[in-house]
Amino acid sequence: MWKNYFKISFRNLKKRKLYTGINVLGLTIAILSFLAISLYIYHEWSYDRMYTDYQRIYKFNQEFTSNGEIQTVQSTPSMLVPVLLEEFDEVETATLVFDLSMFSSVVVEGDDLLVEEDRFAFVDERFFEVFDFELLAGSKEKVLTEPNQLVLPFSTASRYFGNALDAMGKNLKVDGADYVVSGVMKDFPSNSHLDFDLLGSFKTHRHGRNPEWMPSNYLSYAKLKPGVDHGLFQEKISQMVEKYFGEMQRSYGFQTAFHYQPVTSIHLGDSSPNAVRPAVDVKNLYIFGLVALLLIFIGVINYINLATAEATERNKEVGMRKVLGASRKQLFGQFVSESFLLTLSAIIISITLLYFLNPFFENLSGVGLQLELIFTPIGLFFLFVLLLSVGLLSGFYPSLILSHMEPLKALGKHTKAGSGAWLRKSLVIFQFFVSISLLIATLVVHRQLQYMQEVNLGYEREELIVMGYHYRMGKSIDSFQNELMRQGLVQSVSLAADMPIFIKAGYRIFPGGDNQKEIMITGYSGDYKIAQTLGLNLLEGNDFVESDLSRSQASESKSIYYCMLNESAAGELGWSSQEAIGKKIDFGGGLTEIKAVVSNFYFNSLHHQVGPLAILIDPDNANVILAKLPKGNPSAYLFEIEKNWKAMFPGRPFNYKFVDQEYARMYRAEERIGTIFSLFAGIAVFIACMGLFGLVSYVALRRTREISIRKVLGARAGDVLKMLSADFFGLLMVSALLAIGFGIWFSDSWLSDFAYKTTIPVWIYVMAIAFVFLISMLTVGYRTLKVFSQNPVSSLKED
Repeated sequence: MWKNYFKISFRNLKKRKLYTGINVLGLTIAILSFLAISLYIYHEWSYDRMYTDYQRIYKFNQEFTSNGEIQTVQSTPSMLVPVLLEEFDEVETATLVFDLSMFSSVVVEGDDLLVEEDRFAFVDERFFEVFDFELLAGSKEKVLTEPNQLVLPFSTASRYFGNALDAMGKNLKVDGADYVVSGVMKDFPSNSHLDFDLLGSFKTHRHGRNPEWMPSNYLSYAKLKPGVDHGLFQEKISQMVEKYFGEMQRSYGFQTAFHYQPVTSIHLGDSSPNAVRPAVDVKNLYIFGLVALLLIFIGVINYINLATAEATERNKEVGMRKVLGASRKQLFGQFVSESFLLTLSAIIISITLLYFLNPFFENLSGVGLQLELIFTPIGLFFLFVLLLSVGLLSGFYPSLILSHMEPLKALGKHTKAGSGAWLRKSLVIFQFFVSISLLIATLVVHRQLQYMQEVNLGYEREELIVMGYHYRMGKSIDSFQNELMRQGLVQSVSLAADMPIFIKAGYRIFPGGDNQKEIMITGYSGDYKIAQTLGLNLLEGNDFVESDLSRSQASESKSIYYCMLNESAAGELGWSSQEAIGKKIDFGGGLTEIKAVVSNFYFNSLHHQVGPLAILIDPDNANVILAKLPKGNPSAYLFEIEKNWKAMFPGRPFNYKFVDQEYARMYRAEERIGTIFSLFAGIAVFIACMGLFGLVSYVALRRTREISIRKVLGARAGDVLKMLSADFFGLLMVSALLAIGFGIWFSDSWLSDFAYKTTIPVWIYVMAIAFVFLISMLTVGYRTLKVFSQNPVSSLKED
């Protein structure tokens, strides 16, 4: 029976080419978008779920509380893991990671290759017990047990040694120290928050040999035993804090605590400035999921609208089948089979297109879609549910209408044309509501992006470059800076802890100087030229000079050194900018005198408020060289800077980054959201207009005789256009009003994630509505002219 249904359905669909083409195209685009978004969401949700017993793996974070202010950092002391292993029965195993890329790069030298690597980490010998990444060579019990051992991912080993497995036992120099390759592992998967190019044994690092409770620079992970009572475990952690930190907390008047989070929540959780890796906002995944469902719905709506509109054109077919004995059940099955056939065709075409368009989606989202998931048992079940859902949603209502037609009415000439008209209008409203809403969302996202790129950051980011720095460069760094200035290759140059957009170092100002209040503060280290190089605005006081002592020099001589504060820090301490000058404060390593107060500048993402900041003369903590290039074409200056670099530092590769470009990259996630919204808004408008084209074609077909009579009586094309578009114009107006409400909600919701945000003017809504109106009128106009250009005689001579 079903074989016969599909055979007849195929014949009918082949006969009605325009109807079939519009529906297949609409469903294909909708299903293609739905599958691509679904695979992307699955990839993001699958982060850190590849480990054995991932449900029992946790990461520890440290929390500081001072004067009611809470600061959470992702790193912990190196002593935490040894204590967890020794004192907690709940811990099955634990591992320590020192992510050096959070602080600096390393220079790696092979036989024929010299590379500055940005992703290097020291990990302890239990790393592969907690995270069971596959080792291609070496034993997880031995690869990281001795100092100066390296484990290389497959791609890194191939880069340095050609054949990856030939790397075993070979040597590499890392920042001048000899390491031996003790293991080769598979590359870190794209859905792991851990992603390094080289892993060094933690015993090479001084805190690997002598763990301490200070500083908190290390990532701590633990695999807990099954059935752990988490409430009791957290209570024992609190008791541990009292044991090791209690006296210190009471002496200095602060509190600290350790909390742990499931490893699966890292990627989908923390978006703070101290995050280990850039996280994904779960809200965006929900938005993408909603967009995917809406696109499926508007594809289904196209089918429903066209099928119900065409019902009266198939009245004779229905009437004849009923006269010949067909039951309602059989008719229902016949018409539903057409829907399933169209949906199946659209799914097959969509999967085929996915393979060709995967590079495009990867460039768009930054994630390669795991297309092999489609043909797993779960993937095939998902496709079956999709086929069933879309097939039934598309075919149920039209099939119901057609199968319930009375035979005599169906065989009559003047079957009522309004069957399902109320539903068609409601669905058209919904289609254009979605289209206009997505356009408004696109414009809101792009306006915020434009605001973030154009906002005054409080320092001069243009022509500002960053070069790598390592303490092994020694006194040559002073000669390098002087030579650049002498040759006029830079306006100013200085050492700094990091780019001014990635300042993370946490400090505490203790009571004991001229302040009576303890505050948490971010510290930015550099040499005496740092404020000049950044072009900071000094509100009060004077800039650093060469004779000012650095923090380490002051510590050695037990002298006072200078610092600068931003407005926020001065205000937090209870002083105006003028009052702060000359005041002495204590960072815990001796007193420092406030020499200047600078205007607040953005030293993190615009998602976060500008907090208190201190600028310290502390070149010992520098990791980069900041240089302000002269105006004009930078290429010539960079060429000469590279020549000087190679002359001064022949063993180090020359790399640089422009700060303004790195600032733009900070908002890559928001930029991708804007691009994705643009793409799918365009798709939504296209699908909606295809449906509108089909409906207008149907209306024009039913009113061909009327249009011909009007043309004979002198009507112009504009009159016919006005007649045909009147109903659709009203539906678009209703859609626009609903979309405005959505736009107001979306802009408030999405912009709430930003501490600094743009305003949304009325023209955003007007532009989105006008664009959809224009495209819709062009669609109606094109079809109207097509009908109007026909010879009226051919339609009037027909009965």
